Amino acid sequence: MKIAIEDRGAFASAIVQLESGESFVSESGAMYRTSAEIDVDVTTHSKGKGGLFGGLKRMLGGESFFLSKYHAGGGVSGEVGIAPTLPGDVKKIDLDGSSRWLCAGGSYLGSGEELALDTQFQGLRGMLSGENMFFVSVEGQGPLIVSAYGCIREAAIDGEVVVDTGHVVAFEDTLSYEVTKAGGSWLRSFLGGEGLVMKLKGTGRLLVQSHNPSAFGAKLGGMLPPREG
Repeated sequence: MKIAIEDRGAFASAIVQLESGESFVSESGAMYRTSAEIDVDVTTHSKGKGGLFGGLKRMLGGESFFLSKYHAGGGVSGEVGIAPTLPGDVKKIDLDGSSRWLCAGGSYLGSGEELALDTQFQGLRGMLSGENMFFVSVEGQGPLIVSAYGCIREAAIDGEVVVDTGHVVAFEDTLSYEVTKAGGSWLRSFLGGEGLVMKLKGTGRLLVQSHNPSAFGAKLGGMLPPREG
Protein backbone atom coordinates (compact mmCIF):
# COMPACT_ATOMS: atom_id res chain seq x y z
CA MET A 1 0.00 0.00 0.00
CA LYS A 2 1.29 3.41 -0.98
CA ILE A 3 -0.25 6.70 0.11
CA ALA A 4 0.52 10.06 -1.49
CA ILE A 5 -0.70 13.38 -0.12
CA GLU A 6 -1.59 15.80 -2.91
CA ASP A 7 -1.97 19.61 -2.85
CA ARG A 8 -0.69 20.09 0.68
CA GLY A 9 -2.12 23.18 2.31
CA ALA A 10 -5.57 24.59 1.65
CA PHE A 11 -7.17 21.74 -0.33
CA ALA A 12 -5.17 18.60 0.38
CA SER A 13 -6.31 15.07 -0.43
CA ALA A 14 -4.85 11.56 -0.29
CA ILE A 15 -4.35 8.96 -3.04
CA VAL A 16 -4.23 5.38 -1.69
CA GLN A 17 -2.72 2.79 -4.05
CA LEU A 18 -3.85 -0.74 -3.22
CA GLU A 19 -2.18 -3.92 -4.42
CA SER A 20 -4.07 -7.19 -4.80
CA GLY A 21 -5.44 -8.36 -1.45
CA GLU A 22 -5.03 -5.02 0.34
CA SER A 23 -7.84 -3.05 2.00
CA PHE A 24 -8.28 0.45 3.33
CA VAL A 25 -11.07 2.13 5.30
CA SER A 26 -12.13 5.77 5.46
CA GLU A 27 -14.75 7.98 6.98
CA SER A 28 -17.98 7.50 5.05
CA GLY A 29 -18.31 10.04 2.24
CA ALA A 30 -14.58 10.81 2.05
CA MET A 31 -14.03 9.14 -1.34
CA TYR A 32 -14.08 11.41 -4.40
CA ARG A 33 -12.85 8.86 -6.97
CA THR A 34 -11.74 5.23 -7.25
CA SER A 35 -10.50 2.78 -9.85
CA ALA A 36 -13.23 0.63 -11.35
CA GLU A 37 -11.38 -2.50 -10.18
CA ILE A 38 -11.67 -1.56 -6.48
CA ASP A 39 -14.55 -3.06 -4.49
CA VAL A 40 -16.28 -0.47 -2.29
CA ASP A 41 -18.37 -1.52 0.70
CA VAL A 42 -19.99 0.25 3.65
CA THR A 43 -19.59 -1.14 7.15
CA THR A 44 -19.76 -0.23 10.83
CA HIS A 45 -16.91 -2.62 11.59
CA SER A 46 -13.24 -1.88 12.21
CA LYS A 47 -10.57 -4.31 13.38
CA GLY A 48 -11.04 -5.28 17.01
CA LYS A 49 -14.26 -3.26 17.37
CA GLY A 50 -17.40 -3.30 15.33
CA GLY A 51 -21.10 -3.69 14.81
CA LEU A 52 -23.74 -1.10 15.55
CA PHE A 53 -22.17 -0.24 18.90
CA GLY A 54 -18.89 0.61 17.21
CA GLY A 55 -20.71 2.88 14.76
CA LEU A 56 -22.58 4.64 17.56
CA LYS A 57 -19.36 5.25 19.46
CA ARG A 58 -17.76 6.79 16.37
CA MET A 59 -20.73 9.13 16.02
CA LEU A 60 -20.15 10.28 19.59
CA GLY A 61 -16.57 10.97 18.59
CA GLY A 62 -17.69 13.35 15.84
CA GLU A 63 -17.11 10.84 13.03
CA SER A 64 -19.47 9.01 10.67
CA PHE A 65 -21.63 6.12 11.84
CA PHE A 66 -20.42 4.11 8.83
CA LEU A 67 -16.98 3.41 7.41
CA SER A 68 -16.24 2.95 3.71
CA LYS A 69 -14.06 -0.06 2.93
CA TYR A 70 -12.00 -0.35 -0.27
CA HIS A 71 -10.58 -3.72 -1.32
CA ALA A 72 -8.38 -4.77 -4.22
CA GLY A 73 -9.25 -8.39 -4.91
CA GLY A 74 -9.07 -10.93 -7.72
CA GLY A 75 -5.46 -10.23 -8.62
CA VAL A 76 -6.11 -6.57 -9.46
CA SER A 77 -4.72 -3.32 -8.12
CA GLY A 78 -6.06 0.22 -8.14
CA GLU A 79 -6.28 3.47 -6.27
CA VAL A 80 -8.71 5.47 -4.16
CA GLY A 81 -8.83 9.25 -3.70
CA ILE A 82 -10.16 10.57 -0.39
CA ALA A 83 -10.53 14.12 0.91
CA PRO A 84 -12.01 15.83 3.99
CA THR A 85 -15.14 17.97 3.97
CA LEU A 86 -13.45 21.12 5.26
CA PRO A 87 -10.63 22.79 3.30
CA GLY A 88 -7.25 22.26 4.87
CA ASP A 89 -4.30 19.94 5.21
CA VAL A 90 -4.03 16.14 5.23
CA LYS A 91 -1.24 14.14 6.87
CA LYS A 92 -0.23 10.47 6.95
CA ILE A 93 1.02 8.94 10.20
CA ASP A 94 2.79 5.58 10.19
CA LEU A 95 1.89 3.73 13.39
CA ASP A 96 4.49 1.20 14.58
CA GLY A 97 2.40 -0.35 17.35
CA SER A 98 4.33 1.24 20.21
CA SER A 99 1.59 3.74 21.08
CA ARG A 100 -1.98 4.68 20.30
CA TRP A 101 -2.99 7.90 18.59
CA LEU A 102 -5.98 9.92 19.80
CA CYS A 103 -7.76 11.92 17.09
CA ALA A 104 -9.92 14.91 17.99
CA GLY A 105 -13.49 14.84 16.69
CA GLY A 106 -13.66 15.11 12.90
CA SER A 107 -9.92 14.74 12.25
CA TYR A 108 -9.90 10.99 11.43
CA LEU A 109 -9.99 10.53 7.64
CA GLY A 110 -8.85 6.97 6.93
CA SER A 111 -6.55 4.10 7.91
CA GLY A 112 -5.22 0.71 6.91
CA GLU A 113 -7.65 -2.11 7.67
CA GLU A 114 -5.11 -3.59 10.08
CA LEU A 115 -5.50 -0.67 12.50
CA ALA A 116 -8.12 -0.92 15.27
CA LEU A 117 -10.47 2.00 15.87
CA ASP A 118 -12.20 2.75 19.15
CA THR A 119 -13.68 5.76 20.93
CA GLN A 120 -12.27 7.17 24.16
CA PHE A 121 -14.49 9.23 26.44
CA GLN A 122 -12.93 12.43 27.77
CA GLY A 123 -15.36 12.74 30.65
CA LEU A 124 -15.97 16.16 32.15
CA ARG A 125 -12.81 17.46 30.47
CA GLY A 126 -14.52 17.26 27.11
CA MET A 127 -17.63 19.02 28.37
CA LEU A 128 -15.56 21.84 29.85
CA SER A 129 -13.51 22.31 26.69
CA GLY A 130 -16.57 23.05 24.56
CA GLU A 131 -15.24 20.57 21.97
CA ASN A 132 -16.19 16.94 21.40
CA MET A 133 -16.36 14.75 24.50
CA PHE A 134 -14.77 11.79 22.70
CA PHE A 135 -11.50 11.01 20.95
CA VAL A 136 -11.16 8.42 18.18
CA SER A 137 -8.46 5.99 19.33
CA VAL A 138 -6.30 4.30 16.67
CA GLU A 139 -3.78 1.55 17.43
CA GLY A 140 -1.75 -1.16 15.72
CA GLN A 141 0.74 -1.10 12.87
CA GLY A 142 -0.15 0.65 9.65
CA PRO A 143 -1.01 4.01 8.05
CA LEU A 144 -3.38 6.56 9.55
CA ILE A 145 -4.60 9.65 7.67
CA VAL A 146 -5.85 12.71 9.52
CA SER A 147 -7.22 16.01 8.26
CA ALA A 148 -7.31 19.55 9.60
CA TYR A 149 -8.91 22.91 9.01
CA GLY A 150 -5.94 24.99 7.86
CA CYS A 151 -2.33 23.81 8.03
CA ILE A 152 -1.12 20.89 10.14
CA ARG A 153 1.92 21.46 12.31
CA GLU A 154 3.71 18.64 14.15
CA ALA A 155 5.54 19.09 17.43
CA ALA A 156 7.74 16.62 19.30
CA ILE A 157 6.82 17.20 22.94
CA ASP A 158 9.26 16.49 25.75
CA GLY A 159 7.88 18.24 28.77
CA GLU A 160 4.78 20.42 28.65
CA VAL A 161 2.85 22.41 26.04
CA VAL A 162 -0.40 24.39 26.05
CA VAL A 163 -2.77 24.28 23.04
CA ASP A 164 -6.17 25.87 22.44
CA THR A 165 -8.75 23.09 22.59
CA GLY A 166 -10.08 23.84 19.10
CA HIS A 167 -6.67 23.45 17.46
CA VAL A 168 -5.81 19.89 18.52
CA VAL A 169 -5.81 17.37 15.64
CA ALA A 170 -4.21 14.24 17.13
CA PHE A 171 -1.57 13.15 19.63
CA GLU A 172 0.11 10.04 20.99
CA ASP A 173 -1.35 8.60 24.17
CA THR A 174 2.09 8.80 25.76
CA LEU A 175 1.06 12.41 26.42
CA SER A 176 -1.28 13.05 29.34
CA TYR A 177 -3.55 16.08 29.23
CA GLU A 178 -5.82 18.27 31.28
CA VAL A 179 -8.28 21.01 30.32
CA THR A 180 -7.69 24.29 32.11
CA LYS A 181 -8.07 28.08 31.78
CA ALA A 182 -5.84 30.02 29.39
CA GLY A 183 -5.24 33.12 31.54
CA GLY A 184 -4.44 33.80 35.15
CA SER A 185 -8.12 33.57 36.07
CA TRP A 186 -11.30 32.20 34.54
CA LEU A 187 -12.65 35.71 34.01
CA ARG A 188 -9.52 36.88 32.19
CA SER A 189 -9.51 33.75 30.04
CA PHE A 190 -13.03 34.31 28.71
CA LEU A 191 -12.76 38.10 28.44
CA GLY A 192 -9.55 37.64 26.44
CA GLY A 193 -11.33 35.36 23.99
CA GLU A 194 -9.08 32.37 24.71
CA GLY A 195 -11.36 30.39 27.02
CA LEU A 196 -10.07 26.87 27.69
CA VAL A 197 -6.86 25.17 26.68
CA MET A 198 -5.36 21.69 26.81
CA LYS A 199 -2.17 21.27 28.80
CA LEU A 200 -0.28 18.23 27.52
CA LYS A 201 2.61 16.66 29.43
CA GLY A 202 5.08 13.89 28.69
CA THR A 203 6.99 12.70 25.65
CA GLY A 204 5.28 12.18 22.31
CA ARG A 205 4.09 13.68 19.05
CA LEU A 206 1.35 16.28 18.74
CA LEU A 207 -0.46 17.54 15.63
CA VAL A 208 -2.26 20.90 15.70
CA GLN A 209 -4.25 22.82 13.11
CA SER A 210 -3.71 26.49 12.36
CA HIS A 211 -7.43 27.34 12.29
CA ASN A 212 -10.37 26.49 14.55
CA PRO A 213 -13.43 25.14 12.66
CA SER A 214 -15.79 25.70 15.61
CA ALA A 215 -14.75 29.34 15.93
CA PHE A 216 -15.16 29.84 12.17
CA GLY A 217 -18.61 28.26 12.25
CA ALA A 218 -19.69 30.49 15.13
CA LYS A 219 -18.46 33.62 13.37
CA LEU A 220 -20.04 32.62 10.05
CA GLY A 221 -23.33 31.76 11.73
CA GLY A 222 -23.57 35.23 13.18
CA MET A 223 -23.35 36.73 9.69
CA LEU A 224 -26.14 34.65 8.19
CA PRO A 225 -29.69 36.01 7.99
CA PRO A 226 -32.19 34.51 10.46
CA ARG A 227 -34.23 31.54 9.28
CA GLU A 228 -37.74 32.26 8.22
CA GLY A 229 -40.61 30.20 9.52
